[in-house]
Amino acid sequence: MRDMQAGVPDRIGGHQMKNVKLTIDNQDIAVPADSSILDAAKKLNINIPTMCYLNGYDRFTSCMICVVYEANTDRLLPACSAIVSEGMRIATENEFVREAQKDALDFLLSEHVGDCDAPCQRACPAYMNIPLMIRQIEDGRLNEAIQTIKKDIPLPAVLGRICPAPCEKGCHRKSFDSPVSICLLKRYAADVDLAQASPYRPIPQNYSGKKAAVIGAGPTGLSAAYYILQYGHACDVYDNNPLPGGKLRYGVSDEVLSKDVLDQEIENIAKMGADFLMGRSLGKDLKWDELINVYDAVILAVGKTDPEVFESSGIELSRRSIVIDKKTYQTSLPGFFAGGNAVSVSESQMAIRAVAHGKNLSYSVNQFLKGDSVTGPISRFQSILGKIREDEAREFLKEAENRDRVPPANLEQGYTDVEAVRESGRCFGCDCRKPDSCRLRQYSEEYQASQRRFTFVERKKFQKNIQHDKVVYEPGKCIKCGLCVQITKNAGEKFGLAFVERGFDVRVQTSLGVPLSQGLEKAAPECVSACPTGALSWRDRDKKGNISP
Repeated sequence: MRDMQAGVPDRIGGHQMKNVKLTIDNQDIAVPADSSILDAAKKLNINIPTMCYLNGYDRFTSCMICVVYEANTDRLLPACSAIVSEGMRIATENEFVREAQKDALDFLLSEHVGDCDAPCQRACPAYMNIPLMIRQIEDGRLNEAIQTIKKDIPLPAVLGRICPAPCEKGCHRKSFDSPVSICLLKRYAADVDLAQASPYRPIPQNYSGKKAAVIGAGPTGLSAAYYILQYGHACDVYDNNPLPGGKLRYGVSDEVLSKDVLDQEIENIAKMGADFLMGRSLGKDLKWDELINVYDAVILAVGKTDPEVFESSGIELSRRSIVIDKKTYQTSLPGFFAGGNAVSVSESQMAIRAVAHGKNLSYSVNQFLKGDSVTGPISRFQSILGKIREDEAREFLKEAENRDRVPPANLEQGYTDVEAVRESGRCFGCDCRKPDSCRLRQYSEEYQASQRRFTFVERKKFQKNIQHDKVVYEPGKCIKCGLCVQITKNAGEKFGLAFVERGFDVRVQTSLGVPLSQGLEKAAPECVSACPTGALSWRDRDKKGNISP
């Protein structure tokens, strides 16, 4: 039977349009002669990355992420705007295409002004979403705040009292006056939670039928158990001490950390399903062959241990520390993982690092128990603003309170409700409003793009336009795709948005320089939705359009 698609021409305006035959990734297709390469690829279900393309609008070809290779002419072409021609041989994935796509991303990133994740979050070893917690506290959404905290930190009331707050060293506000009191805010939310009849506990996944042993009930072991249980696996926790807590219990004074607070947070882990088996030593009460036969995975969070304990284990040691794959936390013995002081002496200096080890290694353990390839936690791409200048701090202050740091009236008791809200209002909110739906970030991860490859003498100034009661415009994140310009024109906006200047200085702003509220009277939702980065976003960070679909 002959190719019906190639034999039937399309009709446009009463005239027959000839179909054009071409090959894309070794697949033959015939499409109308006015089709773009992107149109043809879509009909074959071939995905070509795009950022400046939106169906129904003119193709501006600003991002160049959609380039493909045409073999007959040995050229790279933008798939969104290049029109098909007879006999084209297109490759959407080869070394030339991928290199060109990465070049395009690297160049876009070199001009990108903003942080993907806030510097406080990047500085936190457990990578807690600190800005979200702060906004929830400010809004009085404490039930949501503790869920945000406990997603990444299983012992927040404990760490709120003893953590040296590395997150605050990364806070952008530090360069203006003083950092936000992140640690005290975390403690505040955690203390409110502990005061409830039933403190918040994450709901675990369905039981997997697998069981893990955690050797060591210090911060690393407690954290590992907390996450293993959430993944749906059973968990036994062993320790040679009479009570769990490790150095949190036996190395921190009661004046600094009330053992009642520690006990409450450990009890929360026990109620999640952890069985604590105390007074049992590795190598004496716990034999290697028994661990291998009884458990599907074993986590070693034992701290510094006598090397003789590991003689018959098959686990490689180095200077009394367990040797691990630093990405996956796997030891040389299959099914055995290790973290905390067992692998690094430096972990004893900061409990938050030990807790982060427990969280991260449990990710690998879960992969192992599920039978998946063990890769370890995934690191996301980060656009980094860097040190901010005083004039840039003023831009952040457009949405933050310009007040001095709020100290608690009673340091021993921590923040009151009023104090916590006032301190939360100081946060610059410097994290991106579209951290998951930004296509620049998504493709930068996929293509391993570099923000530092193309550098300029001085980066562009961070700016924030909040002249609209619902929309924020950050011009440093704009890739000049022109979609918002077309959308406002089609919507019949009286002023709308327009390109100004030329060449590298081109930028998007409201026509005649009117306030953003006048430029986006009708088309704000469509513009925010179409914007491929966080340049145009909702002021309400929880609003649809700022969140990945």
